[in-house]
Amino acid sequence: MSFTLRQWPADTSEPEPEPPVRNTPVAHRESIGPWVFEIRSAVPLSPVDCQRIIASIVSPDGAGRHHGDIAADAAARAAAELTEALGTGRNLDDYLEEDASLFIRTDFGDDDAWRVVAALAMAPGVGGDAEFVATLTCIDNPENDGLSIDALLGKIGARPTFYAFLADTVTLTDPEHPILAVDTGPEETGHERGRTLRVLPSEMPAIENNLSISNMDFWEFADAAGPDGVFRGFA
Repeated sequence: MSFTLRQWPADTSEPEPEPPVRNTPVAHRESIGPWVFEIRSAVPLSPVDCQRIIASIVSPDGAGRHHGDIAADAAARAAAELTEALGTGRNLDDYLEEDASLFIRTDFGDDDAWRVVAALAMAPGVGGDAEFVATLTCIDNPENDGLSIDALLGKIGARPTFYAFLADTVTLTDPEHPILAVDTGPEETGHERGRTLRVLPSEMPAIENNLSISNMDFWEFADAAGPDGVFRGFA
């Protein structure tokens, strides 16, 4: 992974970092209850993104357990869960018939960046939105390298897949990691087939939750995007 989670009791001194991460920059540090959580990352992460990562993979209780065991367990569990969720080797065609929110990797130049983006996209919201999580079916298969929107629409055809999310080159290289969302629904039902917008990972719970239950339409998010075409939330 491109980020490492560290954890120790707030009433003790900071433990010496392990050699593999000793020179990795500290991206975030916060205290939750009796614990201090720290994220070190080679990829730039915002404070909000770091809070979402911590909320998704740790529990600050751990009463009666050694803090080293808790941190190690949390890190191992997070890595295993993320690896499974990444959908490595999945065949896109096998999931087009399912009622799923597809998150398709189309750039294969940076595995670490892909892991970070996927983790951020599937992390819970913060504050009042903490209970919301984007339920994504990740497709990580080099067969989709460079997959265009036209090619994606051709694969979907007339099937009832009304939207999809792509992790393309911009997603993996831009500091904000804006995810490409595509309206893939049929025009006869009011969709603007092929219309796109970009979504910050922190806004994925909002758009995925609402689109998956047809509570909002794609155009509502697209019309609320900024001048650069990125949706950063409703004003």
